[in-house]
Amino acid sequence: VIHSRESTQDCLDAVNDYKKKSVTGLFHCFSGSPEVAKIVLDAGYYISIGGTVTFKNAKKVVETVKYIPLDRLLTETDCPYLSPEPNRGRRNDSSNIPYIVQKIAEIKNCSAENVIEAVMQNTKSLFTKIKG
Repeated sequence: VIHSRESTQDCLDAVNDYKKKSVTGLFHCFSGSPEVAKIVLDAGYYISIGGTVTFKNAKKVVETVKYIPLDRLLTETDCPYLSPEPNRGRRNDSSNIPYIVQKIAEIKNCSAENVIEAVMQNTKSLFTKIKG
């Protein structure tokens, strides 16, 4: 699990090094651009989106979510931080996941149920690969 904060290039260098060894994982609390997402996805990683996707000025995150295919997307809380709207500024927890799912469904022009099903399947696939 990689949380890239102010270290994008270092993380991408590590991903490229490990790509040769078929290592996969998750970019947690992703805030990168669609261009960075492409590199991460091409290396076989999943991408997790948190509450920032619901923020009014989250244009880059929204564009990135548009780019990420549903079969490589996960959701998260980043508890206790980054609560989604309408709970921004309060302690985050798993009860806020539906706000994130709903926003992703709007962005992807699909139902929340489609997002939930994809996230569940992706979580199983990711942890099966890691365990494997």
